[in-house]
Amino acid sequence: MKVLAINNQKGGVGKTMLAVHVAWYLAENGARVLCVDLDPQGNASFTLAAGQFGDARQLFFGPAICPPNAPGVHLLAGDRGLDAVDFRLQEAVLEFRGAMAGLAPHFDYAVLDTPPTWGGRNYAALMVASCLLAPIDLETYALQGVRQLLAQKAAVERQARQGRPIDFLGLLPSRFQSQSPRQRQSLADLLRAEGSRVMFPEFGVLTQRQGYAEALDLKAPVWTIRKTAAQDAGREIRKVLATIKARLDGIPA
Repeated sequence: MKVLAINNQKGGVGKTMLAVHVAWYLAENGARVLCVDLDPQGNASFTLAAGQFGDARQLFFGPAICPPNAPGVHLLAGDRGLDAVDFRLQEAVLEFRGAMAGLAPHFDYAVLDTPPTWGGRNYAALMVASCLLAPIDLETYALQGVRQLLAQKAAVERQARQGRPIDFLGLLPSRFQSQSPRQRQSLADLLRAEGSRVMFPEFGVLTQRQGYAEALDLKAPVWTIRKTAAQDAGREIRKVLATIKARLDGIPA
């Protein structure tokens, strides 16, 4: 099972939108995809509710999960029970690692949607991740958080993975407003400062489009919505998703 963690230490950068579309895309050709919503707000859980077979808190505290044996997107939903992880951190994180290992034979991919603040659930996600992807908006405070995220990644590699690296897919500029001079300048600044860490340095971004929000509300991939704006968004994001899948398929489970 290839495990993709989608993480950034800031809310409102498009993590959930990206996570659910990654899961939908990976499942298109019959793959078995596990989506774990580690955010107690449960936004991904709302969109993927049809595929729920358990709760994410079971990975930390039990009871044991009986996984489905079928293609498609299967959800472990997030709720306020996840708040308890930080109070039983060491025990809960080790339980999570074991539970994810137990699920591995039943899925081809896992997508982990993480909360916007650093804590035990983010640590657990990076502990088991094959890859890390960081969507980022182009505001000052988000740019300042890049080095913090990379420092946390390095700490998990050192403390919990015996030095085994997490394949960092890169920073993905998201919610880009192409008509905003300030956003265009922020994108140029990001490329100048972090160019080697940007997933698509040739100005590949996910733009701010109403189609993405509509897709989450309709609980369907944006490329299946017939409106012109949604179709434009679908073409944009599928290029990104194809690259993500190729990177996932190119690394060991």
